[in-house]
Amino acid sequence: MTREQLVHRILEINPSATREYLDRFREPNLAHYLERLVNAQQPRGPQSAWQRRAETPAIVGEAAPE
Repeated sequence: MTREQLVHRILEINPSATREYLDRFREPNLAHYLERLVNAQQPRGPQSAWQRRAETPAIVGEAAPE
């Protein structure tokens, strides 16, 4: 899929996103986001599955300032 196709498809699924906002992201990130949007549209249940990518940490936290 071209970058323009990715942006077009994302805007179809998520009309609250803007082209200007999506222009900030690289093509691989847009493809990943589109994949997440498509998966989120599927019915939930035992047959639905989503795998977290290795480059995405499972837990993100921040230490409180002392």
